[in-house]
Amino acid sequence: MANMANMSINITEVLLAIHLAEKGIAFERQYHFVPGRKFRADFALLEPRILIEVQGGVYNRRAHGSITGIVADNERGNFACLHNWRVFRFTPDQVKSGEAIEWISQALEQYREI
Repeated sequence: MANMANMSINITEVLLAIHLAEKGIAFERQYHFVPGRKFRADFALLEPRILIEVQGGVYNRRAHGSITGIVADNERGNFACLHNWRVFRFTPDQVKSGEAIEWISQALEQYREI
């Protein structure tokens, strides 16, 4: 049995995974997207090369909302662009309201039109 103290379950990420699955969108979780770097994205849609980040801590200035978190996110985002990924970032509220899955669905529609 896994040590529960070492497990980090992000409920908002679980909800987004459910939304993606309900739409039939294939995804990978915690995807390592830059060879030689430790960067991981919360979600990756491989065929259209879309990375998705749920920005935890934006309201309490922790994690993604701290200065060091913002700087690290900028670096990761720039590396993603250099490796031909499109990056979408959403707050937990955007995931909960369904706004995130709508943005993702629109991006996939545009991808299919190309």
